[in-house]
Amino acid sequence: MSSSKLLLMYFLQLLVGFATTLVMVQGQGQLTRVGFYSRTCPTAESIVKQTVQTHFNSNPSVAPGLLRMHFHDCFVQGCDASVLLDGPNTEKTAGPNLGLRGSEVIDDAKTKLEAACPGVVSCADILALAARDSVVLTKGFTWNVPTGRRDGRVSLATETTNLPGFRDSIDVQKAKFQDLGLNTQDLVTLVGAHTIGTSACQFFRYRLYNFTTTGNGADETINPLFLAQLRSICPENGDAARRVDLDTGSASRFDATFFTNLKNGRGILESDQKLWTDATTKSFVQRFLGVRGLQALNFNLEFGKSMVKMSNIGVKSATNGEIRRICSAFIILSAQSSHVVLLSFRFSCVFEEKDTLSSYYRFCKLLNILIVGLVVQCQGQLTRIGFYSRTCPTAESIVKQTVQTHFNSNPSVAPGLLRMHFHDCFVQGCDASVLLDGPNTEKTAGPNLGLRGSEVIDDAKTKLEAACPGVVSCADILALAARDSVVLTKGFTWNVPTGRRDGRVSLATETTNLPGFRDSIDVQKAKFQDLGLNTQDLVTLVGAHTIGTSACQFFRYRLYNFTTTGNGADETIDPLFLAQLRSICPENGDAARRVDLDTGSASRFDATFFTNLKNGRGILESDQKLWTDATTKSFVQRFLGVRGLQALNFNVEFGKSMVKMSNIGVKSATNGEIRRICSAVN
Repeated sequence: MSSSKLLLMYFLQLLVGFATTLVMVQGQGQLTRVGFYSRTCPTAESIVKQTVQTHFNSNPSVAPGLLRMHFHDCFVQGCDASVLLDGPNTEKTAGPNLGLRGSEVIDDAKTKLEAACPGVVSCADILALAARDSVVLTKGFTWNVPTGRRDGRVSLATETTNLPGFRDSIDVQKAKFQDLGLNTQDLVTLVGAHTIGTSACQFFRYRLYNFTTTGNGADETINPLFLAQLRSICPENGDAARRVDLDTGSASRFDATFFTNLKNGRGILESDQKLWTDATTKSFVQRFLGVRGLQALNFNLEFGKSMVKMSNIGVKSATNGEIRRICSAFIILSAQSSHVVLLSFRFSCVFEEKDTLSSYYRFCKLLNILIVGLVVQCQGQLTRIGFYSRTCPTAESIVKQTVQTHFNSNPSVAPGLLRMHFHDCFVQGCDASVLLDGPNTEKTAGPNLGLRGSEVIDDAKTKLEAACPGVVSCADILALAARDSVVLTKGFTWNVPTGRRDGRVSLATETTNLPGFRDSIDVQKAKFQDLGLNTQDLVTLVGAHTIGTSACQFFRYRLYNFTTTGNGADETIDPLFLAQLRSICPENGDAARRVDLDTGSASRFDATFFTNLKNGRGILESDQKLWTDATTKSFVQRFLGVRGLQALNFNVEFGKSMVKMSNIGVKSATNGEIRRICSAVN
């Protein structure tokens, strides 16, 4: 067989192997294993352990809190840290999760891990490790925690119905555990975690009074002497929030006395005490207690085994998970990042001149074409300048004229359109999802309630549909309108690449990544970095606040009672400016009254916004902080032309950063559309 044929067969096998590997990875997900971070972040487990230890030393209640949080995470969507995500209607807003404690420990550990190993350790793994460390700190046994989980991107309060409840019957408890691949022994073992922690009276007081219509009205499974104790702690009309140890006499030690209490009728929660009344669960309780005639089980040993089993529920893979930078907010993937895996598999053909007509050469070219095709397909539809030059040559002029008309009658549409484009791109990418009407869409989320300018987009869309039906996307109209708004306020223009398609999904729950007016610089950086935007982009794009206004409600807290010393105001505010702001926004005055974000130049797109920051005249806390952080301050100074630093032209750089931002998460023909009406999917 010729060498070229051998090479051809080799590469065919390589291609088949590559394709098979992709299928297997997609099917299996990323499996966990002990020591997953041994090379990429060897100090990961020790950082988590030390962080939990520190918090435990000052507040031992974090131990049961972290353990419970890990349980609640794994029982909903799998062990993916979805329970940590902030936002309306996320898991943490559901009733069973309102009392969860310990998220500050996870956040602290994540901050330290990001400093040591940026973008490596998942929040889901931190939570799994912290749960184990909590058991050890309360004198329980340790176990090896397999790691390698990825963080989920979905968190819905409506999906918490599978969480075990304190009134659940044994059959219901069994069913909930079995649905997740956990058997009856796992059920009894994992409920044994109640050997540490407490419960509020509100979750069991009903057992003490009027539980039955006979006798003393209490749950008859409660020991009479213990009933009297509980009634004295939780009177019928007393404090519902008062807490009681779940494992009487041993609530701070991880041991088997919890099961002794069940045997003696001293279980606090109804669902716990029922473990003693059902024959199949009772036998495991007895085995943990070493009852003669039954094969004994060591609770601490079995707990570790069941925890490993539970912590592998619903583990996310690289295709449906991520490594969050901040545990309370997911990363919004961009089209640019989605093809990295495929790109890494591209290779170059090496051949001599005489091989140019060989089968190996032809195959190699074909293989490169196939791989490039896959990359293009994965990237989606790329934007380009002049995308509509043939299909709708008047598109940009129609948008420009429409924005001009609305601006002439109401100049506030300029900052409104610019802000709307920002808020669109930061959630699901630049796909006009912010324009969709409906319950629980992005526009219903708190940060979007004050958005203005949708009537301009609708007007432009109506005109474009008349001129070029079904051609120009709402996402492109919004990107063009943002540019035109800057130009109308005397800023520089730039070429806007077009070709975006409109998204079909809009969820209020996914707006958590939007920058907030109280955000620290680290949080702001993280939110921008998650979208591929660097520190210069952050400072540049925040500079859009050179036009527009803010309501008093978003900064008045800086003027009064911000500190407990001095005049009570944020000390970064210039004293003379503070007096002006207090006169405009009295402490109990109109919260909706508006103030220019760029004092003295709110209608002109220029660099005076940065001068105001230098002089302590920033309105929003998040804006003023750009002057207090060394890395952001240097860019502010460069926009101001401070001597000794390389100057930057704000208007020029703004256009560059806008092009960069407007290419976040561009939709392709397979996951986007050209809407006929911008407020509704087709």
